[in-house]
Amino acid sequence: MNLEGLAELLSGGEKLPGCELAHSDALALVGLYFPGRAYCLVADWTVVDIAVSPRQLKAVARRGVTPTLVNALCVIHDSKGRFPRGHWVRTSLGVSFTHDCLFETKNTVYVLMGPGRRVRTDLDVAQSLY
Repeated sequence: MNLEGLAELLSGGEKLPGCELAHSDALALVGLYFPGRAYCLVADWTVVDIAVSPRQLKAVARRGVTPTLVNALCVIHDSKGRFPRGHWVRTSLGVSFTHDCLFETKNTVYVLMGPGRRVRTDLDVAQSLY
């Protein structure tokens, strides 16, 4: 395992502000841009950009996703009740990342509440999250 990459994943990266709205206003934002979609408010989050080869990137793009995921250490609220409050969550690969705080997967819109980080890592390190 690449320990340096894992250390960067756990504590490094670029700082991002995330959503600074009240929870009710954040939910209104989701409703405005993603009406009817499942959502999950999370805190203590990291956007993980996975470095992939051009061939892997084409394969990921054919699936309609990007090589990016979110790892969040604290679930605030999950609209479908899949994750209990205070639990951690790791998303599937993303579809979009908008408004500096709305991370969309095929099934859920994750609202990245408060400050977080964004890191770039290789596939081996990203897989250590699983």
